[in-house]
Amino acid sequence: MAYGKLKVDTITYDDSGSDVDVSVSALAGAGSAAPLNNPTFTGTPAGPTASQGTSTTQLATTAFVNAEIAADLTAAIGSTVQAYDADTAKRDTTNTYTALQTMNAGLAVDGPYKQTAEAVSALDIDLSTGNYFTKTINGNSTFTFSNPPASGTAGTFTLELTHTSGTVTWPASVKFPADTPPTLTAGKTHLFMFVTDDGGTRYRGAALADYVN
Repeated sequence: MAYGKLKVDTITYDDSGSDVDVSVSALAGAGSAAPLNNPTFTGTPAGPTASQGTSTTQLATTAFVNAEIAADLTAAIGSTVQAYDADTAKRDTTNTYTALQTMNAGLAVDGPYKQTAEAVSALDIDLSTGNYFTKTINGNSTFTFSNPPASGTAGTFTLELTHTSGTVTWPASVKFPADTPPTLTAGKTHLFMFVTDDGGTRYRGAALADYVN
């Protein structure tokens, strides 16, 4: 066996029958090849991707990292992480609810409580659309009430009636004090308040009549 030094600039190796020259300086780390100790890569180096769940000292590719994150989130959702829902209400932002909300623990309000004034197009007061209604009449008018809350649930609403002319007829289920509807003066505005707790079988009504428009 011979010992000593070999001084060359290039090493040639056989690649399936073709000679390939490789710079010795590149192999030693002085050129484009990375050294074994503290290498710095450029470009987009690639490597084999370990299977999800691998826990060794081998290098992790971005594909492996993404798979691990996805697996961890899938396992955590519903236990330690809440599933994403675009409709989930946030406590520190303004929320608009488009479906019925049931709050069994009660509701405490510190601030203004706003109710949209629902303009009545015909003569039916649809209780499923709001609690404050406005209507202007110019002739004899017979009102109806629809979609009250279920029996055992109290439902109330206010009707702001601008009364240009005509008479008002209420549903037979409406009961005013002394079972007598209020006398109304044409050309005035009246406020009516109604409450039912039996699914609309009976509405108890009260009125503040004859406000100047």
